[in-house]
Amino acid sequence: MSVSYSPTPAVFFPARRSPIRPAQDAPLATVRDIASAPSVRRRIEAQRADDPAFLRPPAPPRRPEKPSRRGMVAGTFATLALSVGAGILGLALQPDTYDGPTVIKAAVSGDSVWSMAQNVRSERPLEEIVADIERLNDISGAIHPGQRVVVPVR
Repeated sequence: MSVSYSPTPAVFFPARRSPIRPAQDAPLATVRDIASAPSVRRRIEAQRADDPAFLRPPAPPRRPEKPSRRGMVAGTFATLALSVGAGILGLALQPDTYDGPTVIKAAVSGDSVWSMAQNVRSERPLEEIVADIERLNDISGAIHPGQRVVVPVR
């Protein structure tokens, strides 16, 4: 396989043949007076002349208000009153202690207050039965195998 070779390039750029012209006596740049140059001072003076807001004195910074003694006392009394009211409301809404028939059962391994409450035949909510068992036996945690537990019948 042979490749042809041409000694002349595929793209030809002829040399520019423009004569070099001598520089004329024209000024290279326009010279202006320095007074016409932009400056921050002149710009601010022009804005003051245009905008009347520059004529007003600046507003003094606001001081943070100190809490008043009256507000502190009122807040303390309000918090105290709400806390006492919530405690009284909680006591008023607490169900009465169970005063019906009970049965004593011995706890076996794997028993819990909830599992014992599920075995009670009652129309009451399960949470109330669990609360009754805990109140009747002074239990606040787990029960141990062999422990005697007083359980409501209904």
